[in-house]
Amino acid sequence: MIEAKVFPSQSGKREPLVNIFYRFLPLRSIALAAALLLPLAGTAYAQAGNYPSRPIRLVVPFEPGGSTDITARFVAEEVGKRLGQAWVVENDSGTGGSRGTDIVARATPDGYTLLWANVAPVAINAHLYKSLPYDTVRDFAPITLATVFPNVLVVKPAMKGDTLATFLQKAKTDYKSLSFGSAGNGSSTHLAGEWLKSLSGADWLHVPFKGGSPALIAVASGQVDMYFSAVPSALPFIKTGQVHAIATTGRARDPSLPEIPTVAEQGFAQYDVVNWNGLLAPAKTPPQIVELLNKVTVAALNSPQLKARLAAQGALASPMSAKAFGEYIAGESAKWGRLVNIAHAKIE
Repeated sequence: MIEAKVFPSQSGKREPLVNIFYRFLPLRSIALAAALLLPLAGTAYAQAGNYPSRPIRLVVPFEPGGSTDITARFVAEEVGKRLGQAWVVENDSGTGGSRGTDIVARATPDGYTLLWANVAPVAINAHLYKSLPYDTVRDFAPITLATVFPNVLVVKPAMKGDTLATFLQKAKTDYKSLSFGSAGNGSSTHLAGEWLKSLSGADWLHVPFKGGSPALIAVASGQVDMYFSAVPSALPFIKTGQVHAIATTGRARDPSLPEIPTVAEQGFAQYDVVNWNGLLAPAKTPPQIVELLNKVTVAALNSPQLKARLAAQGALASPMSAKAFGEYIAGESAKWGRLVNIAHAKIE
């Protein structure tokens, strides 16, 4: 902070130094300085000062009703209130989330089309597909990580008495009779199961579905034996007894399922799989807009009301700087690339 020193004036009154400076500065110089600064202020206003002046489109690259969609709508509502403009959620699923992600990559970089980024299309798919129409680093401007939540290993109602240990023992001795559902080949739910299989020496039949909701319903109906569900999606099924939870996949227990031990607690210390969502804008979005979106979204995610609302769904608010989010994505991409190799998962 700059201190304004005070000196006596001719009248005997004490006068701030800054006033003395301007009293002796030629008026012509003041006018010139103002003229030079005016274009800079005008540019900043044009890029961010009047933003947003219309509703913002938030693309969710998965079907409605899943955990990614649920958290997107909660955050969009709160951030929209703070910005004074509605956020319109648009679901565009397909190709493991890549289709909706590509829509935002090709959008005009003006801050009016944003991506509710998910771990699969942002950190996993580049390792699964021979080619993608977008590049995560080249085509996006990170804004902030938003929510993090572990998966929860759920089994069909007939296995209610099972623990992770008893389930894995069955998978080692009678694996041909056990089936493992996922949200699709190469999805985080698939790779979570493949990593546990690799660590435990167990085995099971992989049954991919077209999304998380169908896979969860398949477990509840007994069509498959197990599924690594996102916690927000699984909670209603767990509470009503439609599925039985035997482990969560993060480092620490999930606050919404405090009685359920983690996979790490149950003998696999290195196991740590979390799902996440965040905000990305198209590359070349003006930095002033990215900064504004970061500040407003971080403030919303730090608010007690939104934190509580997300926590009730099993999602933890996890805001960060735009730079930190870019680094986080890089680390996640490296981790999931290793898991893709473990699973030998490839999609043509």
